Amino acid sequence: MNKMKILALLSVLSWPAMGAIEVTDNVSVSGFGSTSWAKSDNPESLMVHRNVTDESCFDCDTIFGLQLDYFRNTFKASVQVVKRPQDHWNEPQLEWAYLGYGWQEFEFKAGRLRLPLFLASEYYYVGQAYTSARPVSEVYDSVLGITAYNGFSASWNYEISDASTALVTPFVGFKDTNKIDYNQQTEFEFESKWLWGLDLNLFGDGYRWHFAYVSAYYDQTLTLYNVAQSLPLGGSVTIPKVVLQTYDQNIELWSLGLEYEFGQSKLRAEGQINDLSSSFYVTGERNFGRITPYMTYGIELDQSEHKESDSYLIGARYDLLDNLSLNAEWQYFEVSKSNGPFVTAPIGTTPDDTDAHLYTLMINFVF
Repeated sequence: MNKMKILALLSVLSWPAMGAIEVTDNVSVSGFGSTSWAKSDNPESLMVHRNVTDESCFDCDTIFGLQLDYFRNTFKASVQVVKRPQDHWNEPQLEWAYLGYGWQEFEFKAGRLRLPLFLASEYYYVGQAYTSARPVSEVYDSVLGITAYNGFSASWNYEISDASTALVTPFVGFKDTNKIDYNQQTEFEFESKWLWGLDLNLFGDGYRWHFAYVSAYYDQTLTLYNVAQSLPLGGSVTIPKVVLQTYDQNIELWSLGLEYEFGQSKLRAEGQINDLSSSFYVTGERNFGRITPYMTYGIELDQSEHKESDSYLIGARYDLLDNLSLNAEWQYFEVSKSNGPFVTAPIGTTPDDTDAHLYTLMINFVF
């Protein structure tokens, strides 16, 4: 694979914004955003951090990010700040802030970095960078929206042949805290002690394979609000707040993904397995000029490999401009057990048979 192809492939993993503003020869500013109209036919909230219900929502998917990059020879510094769907406008989050240095086939990074768990992890919040309105929830919500870590990584770019190249990235993370407001009654706080993992990408003409492994050690604080407690003699009492702490926890996650292009068509499949669950999806799409219709099937399994939920999605993306796109989607969720994509227990005909239809119109842009 020639050097220009290698640079193009590696740039995909760093997500360069189209039309970035060059402040100087070494400094550029770029940005991205998404917003939508979304509505379900179930009153219970769908999808962690997005919380779509049966009322029209114009803020469930809203994202806005700014990125500042500095390049000088083989040195790079990058900062990205994002207002995520779960954030208020006055509380954006620092998604990454790192220093990078390149030497021959190696690149070293240190600081706050993106967790490279899945195919779209490096550009997770950039809706313009993927075809569907959202990354597939069965896989990408499996980590509850935790997308970054504090630590360092070392990437080795190895040219296997003229037609393929590999990018191998071991990484190590240190102490970090992630707070997750799962729903109105449940709040998680994960204090990561340290983590380590491996990110492997294999590129070729028209395909990409991605493998990742991560092992994390952490303490967990679970806070429950307004808990109803039954009394021995009958009746119940509501406890305003219950705090449960567990220490020295460990979780491992494995993921495997692939993308294949066949002319104007593309096939994407990806799955993950961890200590608590596993999930998988497959997507097919075909490009007709500015219009790209696509279909996705996703499934979530419990620890015993029994189906918890699955979903079917049909959508189309229309590229209004090179840096502006519109998505229209219909998605059907069916829950077999547990909550599946719901952040609280769904309301259905029976406890074991619940579903929801989700309708979305989304606009994405980059600059």
